[in-house]
Amino acid sequence: MSRFKKYALISLAFMIILYAVAVANPGTVLSRKACSSWSLVKDQAFLMTHPKLDGSLKLPANFTIQPGTAEQVPVLMYHYITPKAYNDQPDNNSIMNLEDFEAGIDYLYEQGYYTATMEELEQYVLGKATLPAKSVVITFDDGYQNNYTYAYPILKKYGFHAAIFLIGSRVQTETSVFDPAKKSFLSQEEIEASSDVFEYHSHTYDLHHKGFMKCGLNYASGFDTTSLESDIAKMKELGIDSPYFAYPYGEKSTPMVYYLQKNNYRMAMTVHQGFVKPGDSPMRLKRLTVTSATNMADLLQP
Repeated sequence: MSRFKKYALISLAFMIILYAVAVANPGTVLSRKACSSWSLVKDQAFLMTHPKLDGSLKLPANFTIQPGTAEQVPVLMYHYITPKAYNDQPDNNSIMNLEDFEAGIDYLYEQGYYTATMEELEQYVLGKATLPAKSVVITFDDGYQNNYTYAYPILKKYGFHAAIFLIGSRVQTETSVFDPAKKSFLSQEEIEASSDVFEYHSHTYDLHHKGFMKCGLNYASGFDTTSLESDIAKMKELGIDSPYFAYPYGEKSTPMVYYLQKNNYRMAMTVHQGFVKPGDSPMRLKRLTVTSATNMADLLQP
């Protein structure tokens, strides 16, 4: 046996032992680092043992950002909208005061921002289309009923466009009477009625909850790729059959990206903070969290 093979076997044995220790003692920092290193090895092994999907992105050879067009685009992320009087969790960044939401949208309108669609954003990322210098993409996660009750009329007033990433299992078959003091979700009727402002995409059918243990931490159930493909099928049966996706809690893995692409998803949103630029990985796009304390002018600065 060559010296190289001996070193390789010793290294592999060491990694296996380290991983076994990490699994047995997931609470320590060292064990989590060991587990994370092993996860990287498994990701590489996954890619080597599965048919290659063309997820690479190369901008056209002659690509340049045209003068007067967007060098980068902010993708804004909202969740739950409610009047300040009903916000009993002011420190929860996923809950935004209606008054502050409206002030932010007013600012976008006054400053002349264009609200791009997801398809336009995709073409922009691929370097196949330009967007106006003042462009923004507005997104909502989860599909709360208050998005229709409060956000829809404000956006419609200004002729703005937005996208909602729905949790399919929470979509209601019948419209409930809206109560601002209770958490409720969109109905099929409300989805159809608001399609002139909102486009609808997937936030999984029923994998938006914690339930996948990895390296001592509890991740979104979407990490369980044995359930992901059946979940995708359920979402499409619901009528949400688009190529755009938002990761539950923003959490993703190499196998998860693979199976999404295998099922014809072309673009996906994380919760990592930052702007979107031409040439960015379409399956790993950044967004900007908007909260009640956000100063929109400051947020939109590069």
